Amino acid sequence: MNDKLESLFSAHHEDKNFLNNNCRHYYCDVLSIASVSDSPEYISHPFCHSHDAYEFLLPYGPLPLIMYEESVYIGETGYVYPVQSGRTHASRFRVSNIAHDNIVIDKKFFEQILLGRGCYGKMFDLRFELTKEARTYIQYFKDEFSKEKDCDASKLLHLAALIASVFTECEFQEKRDRLKAPPQYQQGIHQIVSYMNQHYADNLQIDTLASMCSLSRTYFITAFRKAIGETPYNYLLNLRMAKARLLLENPQYSIKEIALLCGFQKPNTFSSLFKNYTGMTPTDYKQKLLFP
Repeated sequence: MNDKLESLFSAHHEDKNFLNNNCRHYYCDVLSIASVSDSPEYISHPFCHSHDAYEFLLPYGPLPLIMYEESVYIGETGYVYPVQSGRTHASRFRVSNIAHDNIVIDKKFFEQILLGRGCYGKMFDLRFELTKEARTYIQYFKDEFSKEKDCDASKLLHLAALIASVFTECEFQEKRDRLKAPPQYQQGIHQIVSYMNQHYADNLQIDTLASMCSLSRTYFITAFRKAIGETPYNYLLNLRMAKARLLLENPQYSIKEIALLCGFQKPNTFSSLFKNYTGMTPTDYKQKLLFP
């Protein structure tokens, strides 16, 4: 295996057994896809890393506990979550039945495409829509690779360029074509979700969030559930518990410090909610990480 492929593979996951044990793997010299099915046998260990490759996460079901820089996200099906080269990110796949594709693209290769489209140096959005065109090219790539000895390496390279190109177009085009614009309330809800993703440690109140998108408290809760699939409180709790799990893996933080960093003013409240959420106290969780 050459150094470029080794670099791409390690960008998927720091555990070298990850691809062999949990994924179907499709790749060429500049692009690699690790595809995870919704098998109940798949349970990944959490990780936190950065790498030179550009990474794109495609959930095919609700994907909990994605971390990017200082924000926490709940991945939604139908969207692509990009990670720019060199950015710290993490995942918390402690549950099974989570289908997703993880696509990594060689830094130099992708930046040539960005440069050609006049997008080099631009910051990525937090997510963009997974279009039918992108899904088609990804499936073609998988189909071609699956031909094994009859696989055409030049076709794979061409498909890699198409995938990278359509991702760039979806991410940076100013006006995207839409068959149907989302309802106005959904636009406001997703803006609130983005705000919650980045301010989950603040003292967020339902009434305040509702007023930010000019909705009554009752209608806001109903609209949020309809757009996101859960209540604002549960969504916020998921974000805070995700960050708590990450911080508990770092021995330099006390339980009290972790509680505050995750938005809980009282450590006892944090410990009680964490136990309800995970089945163990923060102290027990930390001990299990140290002595599995």
